[in-house]
This record gives sequence, structure tokens and C-alpha cells, in this order.
Amino acid sequence: MHGMALGGVVLIVLAFLAMGMLGGWNMPGWRGGPPHMDWSSRGGSPAQPTVAGAPVVPVSLVDFTFRPRDIRVRTEQPFNLQVTNQGGIPHDLTIPALGVQVVVRPGQQVITGLQAPVPGTYDFYCSVPGHREAGMVGRLIVE
Repeated sequence: MHGMALGGVVLIVLAFLAMGMLGGWNMPGWRGGPPHMDWSSRGGSPAQPTVAGAPVVPVSLVDFTFRPRDIRVRTEQPFNLQVTNQGGIPHDLTIPALGVQVVVRPGQQVITGLQAPVPGTYDFYCSVPGHREAGMVGRLIVE
């Protein structure tokens, strides 16, 4: 193997090892992310109570994207956010401006009730280390 190619392989291996030591992988007992986000010991984040009679807004978490990327809701109308993780690793949907974080393990679903905020656009993302940077971002658009 050429010296430069070997050097590249060594750097890639070191990067993967560093990621594993710093953030962990999807292994039993993984405790990556902030202390309040312990995906290994629960099936997802505690959901807010659903809002009876409110529309259900589905969103899928797929390795490394949201479907849909843009979620549209009406102003002053409560809704139930149905978050399904169709990926193979833990994900969450975090809306910092609203104090919302829904953690969902692979193959699971969490439904949480939300009161629609004032009109505007609210960015959301997956806060698992590296997922936001990989493009797992979206927008909640309140009209």
C-alpha cells in the first residue's frame, strides 16, 4: 500500500476510535450525549400528555434525516407530534426554542402533545452527537 494511502487509513481508524471513546456507539450501556439523555435505560423520552382531539402530525426519524423536513402546523392549534424512529440507531427531535426534546429508540414511536407556538419558523434537529452535523435538521413552521 502506498505510504499516503496507509496514512489516510490510519487517520480514519483513529477518528473512529476517538468517536467511540468520546461519544460511544449504539452499544448496550451507551451513554452518549448530555447526562439527561440516557438512551440505554429507557425506551424514549417521557412524552408530554397527548392533546385529546388534536390533529396528529407524523414525523419519521431515519438515519440521518427527518421526513418530512418541514413540519407545518396552524397558529394557536394544539397538535400531537407522532415521532417514529425508522432508523437503526437512537435519534431525537429537539426544538430548542420550545424546550422540546423527544428521544426515540430504533423501531419505536413516541407521541407528545404540543401547544402551537406563535407564528414563525422553529429549527429542530437530532441532538445525538454528529447527527445534526450530518444534516439531520428540519423546521417547524407555524402559520
